[in-house]
Amino acid sequence: MPRVVIKDFGPFEEAHLELKPLTLIIGKNCVGKSMLVYLVWSLAVLTPDFDKLDEIAMERGAEKLMKDILNKVRRGKAPEEDFKQLVKILIESLPIALASGFKDTLQRTFSSNIDGLVREGKERAVIRTEGPKATMEFILEKNDVKIAKYEPHLEFIERLKVKVREPNLLRISYRSPHGEVLIEERSINSLGDVAFAISRVLAHYRDIAFSPFFFVEDIVALLVDSRAGISRTLLKPYISPLVTRGIPYPDEQFIRLYFKLAEMLERGLIDLEALKPFLKELGFTLETAYEGGVYTIYIRTWTGKRLHFSQAPSGIRESLIVALALSTIRTRGYQMPELRAPSMVIIEEPEAHLHPRAQRLLARLIARAVNEQDKIVLLTTHSDYLVYAINNLIALSQRQEKIRELGYEQSEVLKPEHVAAYLAKAEGRKAVLKRLEVSEEGIPEEEFIKIAEELAHERARITA
Repeated sequence: MPRVVIKDFGPFEEAHLELKPLTLIIGKNCVGKSMLVYLVWSLAVLTPDFDKLDEIAMERGAEKLMKDILNKVRRGKAPEEDFKQLVKILIESLPIALASGFKDTLQRTFSSNIDGLVREGKERAVIRTEGPKATMEFILEKNDVKIAKYEPHLEFIERLKVKVREPNLLRISYRSPHGEVLIEERSINSLGDVAFAISRVLAHYRDIAFSPFFFVEDIVALLVDSRAGISRTLLKPYISPLVTRGIPYPDEQFIRLYFKLAEMLERGLIDLEALKPFLKELGFTLETAYEGGVYTIYIRTWTGKRLHFSQAPSGIRESLIVALALSTIRTRGYQMPELRAPSMVIIEEPEAHLHPRAQRLLARLIARAVNEQDKIVLLTTHSDYLVYAINNLIALSQRQEKIRELGYEQSEVLKPEHVAAYLAKAEGRKAVLKRLEVSEEGIPEEEFIKIAEELAHERARITA
C-alpha cells in the first residue's frame, strides 16, 4: 500500500499515513488533519519542472539519443537500447525536477513559504512517499526543497519492449506479470514524436512505481472545506474574473472540478442511479445547462423551484460536488481525456451541513466509489454518525445474509482490510497520528463514546 511518512512537518514530529481504498482521519479541530490531506493532494498533483527535467536530460546526452532513435525508426530498425537508455536518463533525472515542482506546489497549496511548513523550533522537515515500487524523500530546509533519497524502479526499463514493425512506426509495450501492456504505438516523424512517446512511457512508470503520487492533477479530486461558501461566492453564473484572482490553489482546483463534473453529468459519466437515494433525501433533482462556454448545474427543489447551484441551500452546496465526484464512472479509452473520472477523492469533512440520515447515505456512496469504481477515498471527519455508518458497512461484510435483508447492495459493503483509520491528537506541543485497528466490527468508537458520556454526565448534573 502507498504511504506518506513525515518528520517535523506542520505540527507533527513524525507521522506515517498508509493509504488504503478508504482512509479516515478523525480527531479534534486544529490538530493537523487538514494539513495531512492537503499534503497528500500536493504529492498527487505534483508535476515535475519540465524545463528542469529537459535541462538535466540534455546535459546527460538525451538529445543525441533522441536523434538516434528518430533515425533508426525511419529506417525501420528497432532502437531498443537507445530508447531504454533515454528512459533511464529521464527516470534518474526525475527527482530534481520533482523537487523544483514540489516547492511551487507546496507554496501555492498552503499559501506559505517553505520554512513556514517546518515544525516550530526545527530547521528542516522530511516528506517521504512510498509507492508500490519506488521511494522518494524530500527535505524542506532553508526555504527550499531538495531530494534526500531516491530508490527508482529500474526493473521497469528491462520490462520495456521496443519494436518497429515498419519504417516510422514505433511500438512500445511493457511486460507486466499479467501479460504484455501496450503503452504507445505511433508514427515517428520528428523529435517531437519521440518526446511524446517518451512522455507516455514516463506516465506508465509513474503508474507502476509511484501510484497514486505525482503528475495526476486531472484525476485527483480535492473537496476543500467551506465548499458551500466557495460555491456561493465563486460559482455564480456571471462572476467577474477579478473575484477569482489570487484565490488559494486548492480552491482554484475545486472550481475547475465543479465545471468538469458538470460536463461529466451532461455526458452521462455520473452514476445517477447510485446518486438517487442521496438526492431524494436532500429533496432535489439535477439539471445541466450550457452557459458562457461551459456546462453548469441547476437544481430543482422539492417545491419545484429551479435554482443555479450557487443559489442552492447550504447542504446541497456543501455536499453535491462530493457526491458527484464519488459517483463518477471510470472509463477506459474515453475520447475526452480531460473528462477522466477522479481515481482519488480527498474530502474534508464530508458530513458538513448534512442531516445524520444523509450522512448514512453518503457513507454508502463512499463504499460504492471504493468497490465499483476502484477509487481511493481519503477523508477527515468529526462526525460520529458518519463513522457509525461506515462501521455498519464494515460489519455487514461478516454477515452476508443481512445485506439484502437490510436493503443494501454488495457494492455498499466494506471489507475491514480495505479501510485504514487514524486519530490525530495533540500531545504537548506536537501533533500525533495514531493508527486505529479496523476490526470486523469497524473502527474503534471510543473517542466519540467518551464525548457522549461527558455530555450525558453533564446533563445528569444539570437535571439532578
